[in-house]
Amino acid sequence: MSEQSILTSVAGIVEEIGGVPAADVTPDKDLVQDLNIDSLALIEIAVAVGEEFKIELSDDELKDLRTVQDVVQHIEKGLAAL
Repeated sequence: MSEQSILTSVAGIVEEIGGVPAADVTPDKDLVQDLNIDSLALIEIAVAVGEEFKIELSDDELKDLRTVQDVVQHIEKGLAAL
C-alpha cells in the first residue's frame, strides 16, 4: 500500500471523526495543535485506524503520534510487520 493511499485513508478517518476537511489533513499537520483534535477524538481515530488497517495502536504508541506523518509512518510499520 502506498504512502499516498494511507494518507488518503487517514485523512478520511480524521474528517469523519474530527470534522476536519480531508484536504486540510496533510503530513506536516500536528493533530492537536493544527487540526484541533481532542484526546477523545484521538482515541477514536486510533481505533478506526486499527480497524481500517488491521494493526494495533497501544496507548504508548498513541502518545507518540503527534503529526499526520507520524500516523502514516506507524501504519507503514504495522503493515510491514504483517
